[in-house]
Amino acid sequence: MDQMQSFGSLSLGSRLRRLSDRLVADVVEIYQAQGVELNPTFFPLFNLLYRQGAMSVTEAAELLGVSHPAISKIARKMLSEQWLSKTTDPTDERRQLLALSERSHQLLERIKPIWQQIQSHLDQLMAQQRHPLLAALDEFELKVEQQGFKVPVLAALADVQPCGEVEIIGWDSRLRDHFRDLNLDWLERYFNGELTEQDQQALYNPEGYYLARGGYIWFARSEGRIVGCCALARHGEQRFEISKMGVDDGCQGQGVGRRLMLAALAKARELGAREVYLESATKLERAINLYRNLGFRAVPHPDGQSIYPRSDIYMTLTL
Repeated sequence: MDQMQSFGSLSLGSRLRRLSDRLVADVVEIYQAQGVELNPTFFPLFNLLYRQGAMSVTEAAELLGVSHPAISKIARKMLSEQWLSKTTDPTDERRQLLALSERSHQLLERIKPIWQQIQSHLDQLMAQQRHPLLAALDEFELKVEQQGFKVPVLAALADVQPCGEVEIIGWDSRLRDHFRDLNLDWLERYFNGELTEQDQQALYNPEGYYLARGGYIWFARSEGRIVGCCALARHGEQRFEISKMGVDDGCQGQGVGRRLMLAALAKARELGAREVYLESATKLERAINLYRNLGFRAVPHPDGQSIYPRSDIYMTLTL
């Protein structure tokens, strides 16, 4: 298993960097095989100047959406390798313009077919995906631009009361009441105490409903206090259900649910599961985001509708 994937959205930057490093390394070898000496990391600035002509470092940084120092650093390297030339703006002597050098123009006719083949293959790979990568990346970048990242996270942290170090432990019959009470509190908080027949069986007889049928239950413990729980129900040899995950209100948003989910998914993989599913409600936005970050995807309910009136989303994860 790729452990980076198991980290969910926390590893987004690292995974993008890892993918970038892999692609850049491959492009280096492609260029070398074709006798091209251009560093692939020069491509954004190189291509921008090719398409739009001479411009200042400030303009290039704005058009590429990166920092001024980053463009300055690349420009210095490209100037030292004679891929760029620098001239004074004829309309403003205080302004320096970057432009492709004669060496770059000589390279263009050789490198254009290489770019075309690279783009063609990448387009083929993305066309085979269920979720178009570039469209998703455009949407994500827009969300970050509109909603920010640093400020909302710091604001949320200011409101958090840490619940202490958390450990995930397995079933203990002495904790049976915690399993029931955490879930009853959750049902009361979000669904006016709705309790179906299946809920009653699961919460008042967890040994029979889960453990006797080959399932598992975990608890999250912090400083001697049970602050969360989660069950894994077996439905056949290779199909399991994530069930009855509840986290104490005081520990919401601190990764407790993620730790419980990861424990359940690790056990499912260990048991040779091919699919894990769960049923939830779209009103639980934080939980739905967690499930999506872990790789779950919403699909039509196989029975048409859930046995739980509160459930309006059915999600699966292929292992």
